[in-house]
Amino acid sequence: MTRDVTRTAVLTALALVAARSAPLAAAPGDAKASFAAPCKYPSGMATDGRHLYIADWREAMIHQVGLETGEPVRVWAAPTLKPSGLAWVAGRLYVCDDHTGGVFAVDPETGVVETMFQAPSSRAYGLAWADNVLFILTRNKVYRVLPDDGTILGYFDVPARGCRHLTHDGRHLWVTDRTKDEFYVVEPEKGQVVTILAAPGPYPAGIAWLDGYLWNVDFQERTVRQLTVVNEPMYRLSDTRRARVEHLWSLANYGPGEVTDLVINLAVPGELPNQKLLGPVDYSTPPSSTARDRWDQPCAVFSFGGVPAGRKATLTYSVPVEVSAIRYLILPHRCGTLDDIPADIRARYTVDGSRYRITSPYIQETVARIVGDERNPYWIARRIYDFVIDRLEYEMVGGWDVPEVVLQRGSGSCSEYTFSFVALCRAAGLPARYQGSLVVRGDDASVDEAFHRWAQIYLPGYGWVPVDANHGDAQAPADQARGFGQLSNRFLITTHGGGDSEYLNWGYNAFAEYRTTGFCKIDETHFGFWEPLPEGGTPPAE
Repeated sequence: MTRDVTRTAVLTALALVAARSAPLAAAPGDAKASFAAPCKYPSGMATDGRHLYIADWREAMIHQVGLETGEPVRVWAAPTLKPSGLAWVAGRLYVCDDHTGGVFAVDPETGVVETMFQAPSSRAYGLAWADNVLFILTRNKVYRVLPDDGTILGYFDVPARGCRHLTHDGRHLWVTDRTKDEFYVVEPEKGQVVTILAAPGPYPAGIAWLDGYLWNVDFQERTVRQLTVVNEPMYRLSDTRRARVEHLWSLANYGPGEVTDLVINLAVPGELPNQKLLGPVDYSTPPSSTARDRWDQPCAVFSFGGVPAGRKATLTYSVPVEVSAIRYLILPHRCGTLDDIPADIRARYTVDGSRYRITSPYIQETVARIVGDERNPYWIARRIYDFVIDRLEYEMVGGWDVPEVVLQRGSGSCSEYTFSFVALCRAAGLPARYQGSLVVRGDDASVDEAFHRWAQIYLPGYGWVPVDANHGDAQAPADQARGFGQLSNRFLITTHGGGDSEYLNWGYNAFAEYRTTGFCKIDETHFGFWEPLPEGGTPPAE
């Protein structure tokens, strides 16, 4: 069920319990069931396995409703004037206040406060319970405390500034972000954001976990939803963009010599889960031949012969496309081990390459230090990813240096981020490759002359997953996670490869081969042009 369908159903029947039915399009975050919230200003949420408890922040009330029906069971006054987070702990309902920081243990039968303590901050937004520890989300930190008196056991930074509420699924914390309408899956010891799930409605508030489902109440639509988490496929598509994309390549020979034996190889875009071709690829000149390289990348080959001094060779293709943002919900415990990866994929995508140099002492020593004895493919990749974004700063230094040089230098382009990540993954035995693209730059109608490349890793149960260490090079934990398993709708993916391609070499999008007779001043350029498609049609090719 899509977000728009869910929203329409809720808005037309806010006072009624929605009919329980399977979603039409299964994806993580789809609503299995929904019903109207029992109050106008919902905040925290908790469950005892049979009921949901929802705090009304403005009216300072606690609402108890049935899980199966959403019908009200009882309502009682909260123990504080601004109740925010709720957590169910061994027969007691814990309530925190986001103005005073008080944390109260309440008998749900009588409403009597049995114990209370002060949170480490006056802004105590969210609560969660796991393994005899109470988690308290404040403005800047998530604290682990003893539930009796609030003694601090540890803490980590919040994933993002808009975080408000918590729950625990038995392995991870789930955290809401009210400003970005997202849920963050967080490793509960160090606070790493493992993966991100889009919220189904605006302003996600309280959340609770029960029997493999995430329950959420949102503040804006005042709707309670039971959300599917584990589903196939384990990704969501959103923000679809329809455009005609043109790729222009040209070589100008300013002489005085002649360019000879010119061959241009263009990477041909294809169908992907987040990319549909709405028509054929239209070339300005028919290709001399088509071929696939060692990585199964389709290429169109054009033989131009010679380009005399003062002349230019030009080639274009255009294609109408539909590209969507894609976000994988990667749960590490579902990734198995390296031994669960198909043997042919391991053999093909862990080999060395002339720009990887994975057998160099520096790469071998570095990957051993990073990975240690970790065997989970997700955590292998994540340790390498975190190392790369911590080690490198983005800089267009020119050229594509090998990873050992880039990592020791501490700076690189998107390609050098990618080569470094891929090399370390391959040295650790994790299959990795790269993708290249034409990129929307700003407006829907735009020109791209920089392009972009990122990595892919193979995770059992997920397949090939995008990892863009350059994109994840950020400060906030949530923003660091955005480069792992996520792509926006700004890319027409043209290339997937592992390097040393017989047609594209180490490039992507296009690669030219030629000779010269004497000295030639040569200007080789290529651009991507994006033009939005009108509703219900395609613009004529130019």
